[in-house]
Amino acid sequence: MPSYTNLFEVFGVYARAFAQFKNLADRNLNFSSGGETCRTLDRLRSEFVGVMNGDMQERDRLDAVALLTDAARTARGWTSQLDLSLDAWVRNGVADALDIAGATRSDVLAALARQMATDDESVAANAVTVEDVEFATTNVGTCQCYVSGETVDPEEMVADDERIRDQVVTVECVRDAAHHRVAVGGEEFRIVPEEGAAVSALTIPVTYGDTPSYRNVVMDGAFELEDAGEFAWWEAIAGAGVFSRDVTTKLFGAGSLKITGNGATAGDLRQDLANRDPAMPSGRMFALGAWAYVSSLSAGTVTIDLIVDGDPSTLQLVVNGSTTTGQWLHLGGFEYVPRATFPNKVEVRVRCSSDFSGEVFVDGVCLAPATEVPHAGVRVALFEGATAPQALPIADRFTFETTSDDAGAFQSFFRDRLGVALPSAGSPTISDSLAE
Repeated sequence: MPSYTNLFEVFGVYARAFAQFKNLADRNLNFSSGGETCRTLDRLRSEFVGVMNGDMQERDRLDAVALLTDAARTARGWTSQLDLSLDAWVRNGVADALDIAGATRSDVLAALARQMATDDESVAANAVTVEDVEFATTNVGTCQCYVSGETVDPEEMVADDERIRDQVVTVECVRDAAHHRVAVGGEEFRIVPEEGAAVSALTIPVTYGDTPSYRNVVMDGAFELEDAGEFAWWEAIAGAGVFSRDVTTKLFGAGSLKITGNGATAGDLRQDLANRDPAMPSGRMFALGAWAYVSSLSAGTVTIDLIVDGDPSTLQLVVNGSTTTGQWLHLGGFEYVPRATFPNKVEVRVRCSSDFSGEVFVDGVCLAPATEVPHAGVRVALFEGATAPQALPIADRFTFETTSDDAGAFQSFFRDRLGVALPSAGSPTISDSLAE
């Protein structure tokens, strides 16, 4: 087991040095210690601007502001040089401590996180949140956007992604069918965080009949192929009589799935992904979505979920008595499919409870890997709607805000300087005092 005290003493002095450069260059600080007063470069600039503006002679000396600006720029340059030193420490000192000499920086950091989880070591946690997605009022399409701030830790447990920071993230359509001749349902969006590079994302398309999609593992999510009450790609495990195809109330293609409940019959309709080609990837965060229309519902529920290795998924898309009636609504969310789960262990399920009484329509069932924006700590999914989004002349766009309380000194340092989050806890084993 590596000496975590030794490792984090070194990480701590790097954290303090980066904080010092940031304070010196970019923060307006004035504090006293040991009988002396210390002002940062930005503080000195503000004092020059605030005082030397009384007459021409004073204003002529505002060249001092330019000098202090150059000094701040130089201090930011020191940060870049310190980044190189930190990178060398990770690839050499930390790699040697973990017995993986020669590994890349990303591999060393991943190994450090795994080893800390194995040894029950942790740093102080950051509390993070992801606010609801806001749809621009100028959007012409009905594409649906979802975001998750959850990730999977080294022990493969779903947890908050502490790479999240305070920022606003924009999701904007950049290529559409009308202007760029991309396929409907394959529109391209750009996910733009305030910090870090933009990431491209494609709409998750609805599938029809026997035509597969590399972006959606569900076949015939539009329920096009049905003969004598049986769907080509969906099998009724129970209550076959409650399921039928309707050609009147539909959103995609020529029909939809109609679920008619009599208050006494449970229904279970599934699509087994065992024969999916190429095979459905595992060890990924997936996005599940579907459109639902409630004509009537007096009791019970309709639920869309997954069966993963024989167990129901945590994610449940539920239609119940509180769901708005008389209009198509989209339901969606995220589910992690473990590494040990193979395609022959995953099924998509539409079911109704035995007490379900009503008439509900389902269309456009989709399941696809979410688009990851790791440096922002989020995963995004864009589901096709009945009306395609547009990139021009005014782009369809979504925004959401993420926040962090930055309570963990080491966690914030690893996020900002190394782009990773370490195992954390409310009562950490590694004290933040080493970094403060």
